[in-house]
Amino acid sequence: MKTLNKQKIALVIGLNLTIAVAYYLDNLNANYSELSSDIQNIIPVAQKFDNPELFKNDLYVNDINNVKYYTPFYVQTLRFIAKFTNNNYVQAINVLGFICHLLFGILWFFLLYKFVNNYWAALLVSVMIRGVVWLPGLEIWGISDLWTIMPRTVYITLLPIPYLLISKKFQNLVLASFAIGLIFNFHPITGLGGVLAFILFVGLLLKYYSDYRGVFSFSKLLLLITALCLGVLPFVLTYFGKTSAEVTYDLNAFNEAFIIRIPEYFRNPILFLKQWLSFKSLFFIVPLICFLIIAVKTKSDIRKPKILLMLTILLVVIPSLSIPVERAINSTFDMNLRMSFQLIRMQKVAIIPGFFALAYVLDYLFSKAVPQKVLPVVFALYMCLLVFSESDAFTSIPFFGDDISKSILPHNLSAFTTEKDKELAIDKMAKFIAENTNIDDVICGSYILRGATKRSIIFDGKGTSMLIEGNPKRFMEWQERLQKINNFKTMDEVINYLKLFGTDYYVTPNKIEQCELIHTEGKLKLYKL
Repeated sequence: MKTLNKQKIALVIGLNLTIAVAYYLDNLNANYSELSSDIQNIIPVAQKFDNPELFKNDLYVNDINNVKYYTPFYVQTLRFIAKFTNNNYVQAINVLGFICHLLFGILWFFLLYKFVNNYWAALLVSVMIRGVVWLPGLEIWGISDLWTIMPRTVYITLLPIPYLLISKKFQNLVLASFAIGLIFNFHPITGLGGVLAFILFVGLLLKYYSDYRGVFSFSKLLLLITALCLGVLPFVLTYFGKTSAEVTYDLNAFNEAFIIRIPEYFRNPILFLKQWLSFKSLFFIVPLICFLIIAVKTKSDIRKPKILLMLTILLVVIPSLSIPVERAINSTFDMNLRMSFQLIRMQKVAIIPGFFALAYVLDYLFSKAVPQKVLPVVFALYMCLLVFSESDAFTSIPFFGDDISKSILPHNLSAFTTEKDKELAIDKMAKFIAENTNIDDVICGSYILRGATKRSIIFDGKGTSMLIEGNPKRFMEWQERLQKINNFKTMDEVINYLKLFGTDYYVTPNKIEQCELIHTEGKLKLYKL
């Protein structure tokens, strides 16, 4: 691999530092509603650790044991950062975003460069790989504004590290195995996909590269497995120490609640696979096919395209098998494992080989078809197009008009950008509630209000996903409450039912004559029950 000079390394660092700083500055006045719903589920967990007296009557954070299983590395990292932001968790996410934006581009560049050994091709794809891609199962790939700085984003930021460590030296393979296990703790679902990809990749290396097989023996293989297991151990101990597969409740009632909360395609692998049948999937499939054709046509090393193609196929097929396997285990051993609806989401890592194939295709095109010196011009043109990608002129243009391009740069680096939304009514309402109600008050309203106000929320649907694995019995209680409240015909019945749970306030856009109106923000109204 060619040694990079200081100027080229400086460009990589400077480009990613510019993007990271721009995003950080763009979000210095960010509001809570700008975070994703996943983050809004996580922040109350961190707040509960900070102050166990919070959320005493909440749907899922009433008991910290309901959520101790959930991404402890991410939660504790966020708590540590929040110490420097005066416990402002929106700004803690902003700081974490700055770190991720900086590391993401740098680490993925070096891994791509290790693969293609072409500076400009690696740099170009390391920018492309930042773009947000919407994937089956409501999954995303990429890193962009605050709403993307989730556990999965921290994980994919760090994912290149184990692969950068891989070499023919066995001790480096041990370190790589430990590293892929350790970063798993930041987002175990994506992490399982990463572990699967790593195992498959190492296995394919051994199959196709004899010089790697030379460093292996049975005892060394056991050592690699041990190193990986040591890395994942913190989460395994936390998860299985805080969740149980034993059925101590009405399984039919649980399944009924599960069906209401979780879409059918999470329970049907065929429906999930059908979501891959879209135009955007070609962006990842075509480079793989082109890479294979180029290798065959030029009679060059065909092992790399074979490995990438097999990785892609296996990373889609194997997670799909988790659903029938889990059903068989539950049926045979009278258990209620509740992981397959999460495990099938591992398929998202199947897009990664496509980016590497794209880097190789670019390397080939600009070394054989056109002069190599054109590639820096292509990179500069691509960056200019990103600056203008939010223009209406790009809306109908595939790739440049899609999120994979429009989401790479922040608003303050984009021309024709739409202005960020000003403070929304829900944010203003949250501030009023935080300043004018008691910390132990219970609210019926949007899940956004939970972390923003540090008040207990009792009926939201988003929070119930935290209970599926953490407290199945309480998850079923939510379903029972939902059925009852949906069957009421009058507002009096609804209000009386809410009072049974100690509800103090109701936030709704509806007009309620029976209750005292306390405050209004836009269409939202705050009523005292």
